[in-house]
Amino acid sequence: MDCRDRFAVWLVELVLEPVRALRNGTAGPVVVRTALGERRFDVTISRDGDEYRWSLAEVGGPLRDAGPAGLPDPEDAFWAAWETIEAAA
Repeated sequence: MDCRDRFAVWLVELVLEPVRALRNGTAGPVVVRTALGERRFDVTISRDGDEYRWSLAEVGGPLRDAGPAGLPDPEDAFWAAWETIEAAA
């Protein structure tokens, strides 16, 4: 694993830290900022009973979306939002 790969893994872990905290009882919602290329996105993960929901908004851009169904884990919700970001990019 080269330095860039290690840096990328570290950044993902840093972004996911507050998302994972929801699993441990931290009050939500949490908003994390992530990027793909030059574009920036605010991803919101919120608890809905025993499920987690996601929504995202592109910073200064047109993309806004939200997941149609709740997911069992907050990290699953983040990765579902990320798939939407990748598909739109």
